[in-house]
Amino acid sequence: MGNAAASCAPSILSNSATVKVLFFDGRLEVYTRPIKAAELMVENSGQFVVESTSLKVGNRIHGVTADEDLERRNLYFLLPMDLLYSVLTHEELSSLTYKASRALKHRGSFNNFSKIFPVLGEFCMFPNSESKTYGSDALI
Repeated sequence: MGNAAASCAPSILSNSATVKVLFFDGRLEVYTRPIKAAELMVENSGQFVVESTSLKVGNRIHGVTADEDLERRNLYFLLPMDLLYSVLTHEELSSLTYKASRALKHRGSFNNFSKIFPVLGEFCMFPNSESKTYGSDALI
């Protein structure tokens, strides 16, 4: 058991947190490396990146700029372009909240270590990879 925590120590020091991106279809990608919004938008044409805490019912949806580095410890949504600058409705926010809670709950089921050591679980989940994807079809 001590070896598991020790093997995570370099990961904790070099990657203090992750960037989580939730796709409109419910997939969650977790990045342990720095990533710009432009990288996601190039890979997913017709979509834009928005920081989750900026979403408020009745306000317009503003995406992050393409050259912006996504901040660690934040959750971002990758949304279709037709939602850019539209007014967020309660139904849309509820749908995004539901997808996010399911994806984040599903993510936790992959790492029992985080139930024993919650702080280390966040940092040690994928120490040797740059990103990890959870498909929405895998959600139960």
